[in-house]
Amino acid sequence: MIGIAAAGMAQPAPDRDAISQLQAALPERSLPGLDSLLRRALVNAPEVIMREWALAEAEANTLVARAPMLPRLEAWANAGVTYEQRKETLDSNRTLEAVLYNVGFYQPVFHWGALAQNYQIGKLRQAISERNISETRRLLALDIRRRYFDLMLAKNGLQIARQNQTRAEEEYKQMEQLIADGVQAAGALDGPRRNLDIIRPEVRRQEVEYNMLRESLLRLAGVTEADLDTLPESLPPFGNLDAALAALVNTQTIAISNNLAGLKDQIEVERLNYKIQKTRLYPKFGLSLSVTQENRSPDNNVLGPKSLITSWNAFGTVNWRIFDSQETKGLQLASLNRLRALEVSRVQTEKQEGSEREAEALRLQLQWERLKNTELDLGRARGGLELTEHDFANGWASSRAVEDTRAHLANVLQQTNAERAAFASALAACLSNRGRDPAVTGGGNF
Repeated sequence: MIGIAAAGMAQPAPDRDAISQLQAALPERSLPGLDSLLRRALVNAPEVIMREWALAEAEANTLVARAPMLPRLEAWANAGVTYEQRKETLDSNRTLEAVLYNVGFYQPVFHWGALAQNYQIGKLRQAISERNISETRRLLALDIRRRYFDLMLAKNGLQIARQNQTRAEEEYKQMEQLIADGVQAAGALDGPRRNLDIIRPEVRRQEVEYNMLRESLLRLAGVTEADLDTLPESLPPFGNLDAALAALVNTQTIAISNNLAGLKDQIEVERLNYKIQKTRLYPKFGLSLSVTQENRSPDNNVLGPKSLITSWNAFGTVNWRIFDSQETKGLQLASLNRLRALEVSRVQTEKQEGSEREAEALRLQLQWERLKNTELDLGRARGGLELTEHDFANGWASSRAVEDTRAHLANVLQQTNAERAAFASALAACLSNRGRDPAVTGGGNF
């Protein structure tokens, strides 16, 4: 089984050479329109922008998580007049003008590591958000390629359908003329008419499908109509990838996936959260400094004369939740169970991803063999057209035979493009799942 390697693990030279060859075979390397679309979409796509805002939120939450570790300074002030009236001794009634204030400084000193652990959780969640952006771009690149190929195939299919409609209309007119000339009976028009009745709705259906695919791709990529004006008529054929694909099948290590890395971060978050819950019933120590000006009697006698007194205070503080009716115990058990579930998920994901990478490499190799057979069919169809045109030039074949052969070649080319697109999508997914999609990694350099 293929092993999951650390993100930065170097691959053997044969693996690197094979990956580089497969990266160079991706269609965007020879299709500037697709390359430009990928570059713009990975920056401007609405889904990417939403993930970036989520990252900005995570960065802000990291600041919030760090704040309890830092000193806190608070102040309040009141300025005004106080009128004191005493019923027992009316001659002691008086009015005081005063400014009352308090300035306090507090610094946590020892919280059993809970504050630092909470800050670490904030940083881990920020890392998860950063990885979410990378994963979003990775999946988006795969989706854009697939939709771009689908749009190209839909455009070519629509063109073929329109050509078929044109041919059917010409056949209908020819049959009408033959009937008018008395060469064919009136019932002979039923066949051409039925062909038109079948072809016309199919052309309209393909027009609707093409427009829907185009609008969907524009929304997904966050680009304009102009970015799709250069759709190719055909995907370029691939070079010889036999050795590179064989090396890919034999690759023993792959980079850790974003999904697995995210699970490991979640496990670490839950471990820290469990440690924090364990400290809930421990005493928390801090340092408090303050200066206060207040209106009171020097000896705190409520009946004595009051005056403005300024106090400078320095205290060591202890906050201790002694009993909380098993709330802490419940929180610890919940955190521990989440941790156990995440550990099981991590182990299963490691096994599953290793098996999937091995299986997809084998499927890609089989898909390559299928594509090679389709390319041979395309070569035969082109050769057949050359022979038919040669026969036509020598008077041995009719113009109808040439048109039929050209229509057959168009269908074979469409099928070949479909096979090329399927292989290109599978190749991109195989590289992407190994962290080697050049559209996302910036060229796939090791």
